[in-house]
Amino acid sequence: MAMSNPHDRYFREVFADPAVAQDLLRNYLPPQIVAALDLQTLELQQDSFVDEELRQHFSDMLYTVQRKGGGVALVYLLFEHKSHAERLTSFQLLRYLVRIWERLLRNGEPLAPIIPLVFYHGVETWNAPRNFAELIDAPQEFAMYVPRFEYALLDLSAVPEDDIKGEVLLRAVLLAFRSVLRPNVGIRLFDIVRLLSKLTPERSALQYIETLLRYLVAAPSDLTVEQIRNVLEIVGKEKQTMLISPAAQQWLDEGRQEGREEGREQGREEGQVQGKRQMLIELVTYRFGAPDAALLAALEACSTEQLSAASRVVLDASSAAEVLDQLTRMTQ
Repeated sequence: MAMSNPHDRYFREVFADPAVAQDLLRNYLPPQIVAALDLQTLELQQDSFVDEELRQHFSDMLYTVQRKGGGVALVYLLFEHKSHAERLTSFQLLRYLVRIWERLLRNGEPLAPIIPLVFYHGVETWNAPRNFAELIDAPQEFAMYVPRFEYALLDLSAVPEDDIKGEVLLRAVLLAFRSVLRPNVGIRLFDIVRLLSKLTPERSALQYIETLLRYLVAAPSDLTVEQIRNVLEIVGKEKQTMLISPAAQQWLDEGRQEGREEGREQGREEGQVQGKRQMLIELVTYRFGAPDAALLAALEACSTEQLSAASRVVLDASSAAEVLDQLTRMTQ
């Protein structure tokens, strides 16, 4: 299947990892379903059941898994990558579930239960019907003729950042999906890269950070390359390591700059300094609210050499007053 957009590519890259898929299902399927499945037996299937014309809207992944009581179940993950809920999602799901059962029959396999999980990362709260029967306007006496099934839903728009569950990698992935369609992605990138930098071995951390950055650069957002550089510089100094490979660094330096008129070297350097200072203001706003005049003046007083240290001050401080106090001491 062709990768039609960056959301689809990132979704497939991360959830093809069995450990990440297990973590997702363990935390976001209904508990009684999780208790009935042996998630260690989870196995990704290569088929897709989404219509060609809908691949800009949906992408999907199908897993087989053993039931603890014996027998096989299937988990069907449908990724809705539009910014708003699709009312007919349960109808689309029904079509896809039938296709999966048809494939089982063609292969001479018995019909098995399918657990559908809709993964949604839009900005607006999901408001589509969760039960297929809600789509059909029929009086009660017709109820026995109307299919009834529900799907599990992971609606990232309704999950506060602090309530995102899972191991480090899954939390970072969900934060990325939750943030990419919202403003100020660059600020949230601090939290995501910090999470990924905790992964061991270090090679895994570098791999997932690079995969994340390629997704965020390709996806439509307000993120800039300068913001990415600032985040990598600050978190890299915290961890005392380089957070992306030299090849990825070259890609970052060149990838979004092609065809742009950069101007003179002095102008570029001034632009980079202003970018770092604006990043600091955004970071203060994200953590403590809009800075007052005194704090803005303290940020403006930071020299080029002091900007990275000032970023660490903002990240580690517990209040705007503490930031102001430390910056005042630093710049005196």
